Amino acid sequence: MPGSTGGALLEVLERASCRIVGQSVGLCYSPEFIALGSVVRDMLRPELLLIGESDPRAGELLQGIYARVCDSQPVVRRMNFVNAELAKIAVNTFVTTKISYANMLGDICGRIEGADVDVVTEAIGSDSRIGGKYLRGAVGYGGPCFPRDNVAFAALAHGLGARADLAEATDAINHYQVDRVFDAIVARQSVPGAIGVLGLSYKPDTAVVEESQGLLLVQRLVRRGYDVLAYDPKAMATARHATPAKFEAMTSAEKCVRAAALVVIMTPWPEFADIAITAFSRPDKRLTVIDCWRIATGPIEAVADLVYLGRGAAGTTARTV
Repeated sequence: MPGSTGGALLEVLERASCRIVGQSVGLCYSPEFIALGSVVRDMLRPELLLIGESDPRAGELLQGIYARVCDSQPVVRRMNFVNAELAKIAVNTFVTTKISYANMLGDICGRIEGADVDVVTEAIGSDSRIGGKYLRGAVGYGGPCFPRDNVAFAALAHGLGARADLAEATDAINHYQVDRVFDAIVARQSVPGAIGVLGLSYKPDTAVVEESQGLLLVQRLVRRGYDVLAYDPKAMATARHATPAKFEAMTSAEKCVRAAALVVIMTPWPEFADIAITAFSRPDKRLTVIDCWRIATGPIEAVADLVYLGRGAAGTTARTV
C-alpha cells in the first residue's frame, strides 16, 4: 500500500542495519510487472521498470542491475516511494477497468440483435487513446493480484477521504460476471443432467485457481443443487483443495463434454478449441455449449447449439445470449 516503503519498511531497515536510509544505505521499491505462465519472459523483457528510490545513488545502482539482466530496453521511471507505490496499484486497477468495461459491453451486445462485442472492442481498441490490450468481453478477471488491488485502492481512497467510484464499479461488474454465466445456463438447460465446466484456472498456462471464474461458477452451481463435471489441464488438484464444493473431476476435456447435458467454456485453454466433434454429438437432442471466449467454432455448430456470450442474434449461425 502507498506509504509502506517509506514508513514501516524504512523504519525496520534502519533499526536492523543501524544505518540511515539515503545516507549509508539505499532502499528501493521496484515491483515486477509479470503474469503467471510467462514470469521468466516478463522478467527478462519488461516494458516498464518502476523504481521508487530513497536517493539517486540507490536508484542508479538498481537501474544498472536491471540493465545487465534485461534482454529488452524498457522504459525506466524513477521516483519517490509513494509515487511508485501508487503507480503500481494504479496500473492494475486501470487494466481491470478495461476488462470490466469490455465485459459490460459484452453484456449489452448480447442483448441487441446483430451486436458483436468482438467487433465493437476491436474498433474502439484501434483508437490509440484506448488500445486493444485486455479489451475483450468474456468472463471476469481473477488471480492473486487484480481482485485484491481494486479493493485495496478503494480502501486507500476511503481512508484519505477521497472517492474511488471507478474501482468500486469495476469490482462490482467483475462479481456480476459469474451471475451472468449462471443465468445463461439456467435459461438454456433444456434437458436434465450434469453441467460440464471447462476451465478452473483463472487463466491458461497456470494451475492457480484464486478468484477463478470457473471455480466460482462451479461453487454457485453446486450450491444451487446442480451436478457438476469439471476439467482443467493443470488445475484439477488445486481446485479440489480450494473448494469444499462437490464436483466430479474429469480426466479430459472430451470426457467432460461427452458426459455433460450442457457445457460451459470458462477458461480459453487452446485445447478446448480442438475437442473432437463427436464428443458434442447427441443422438436425441442437440447439446448446448456456452462459449464465454468464443473459441469453439466451425463444425461444432453442425451437431450442437453454440452460444456466444456477447454476441447478438444476427451475423452468426449460433444461438446467442
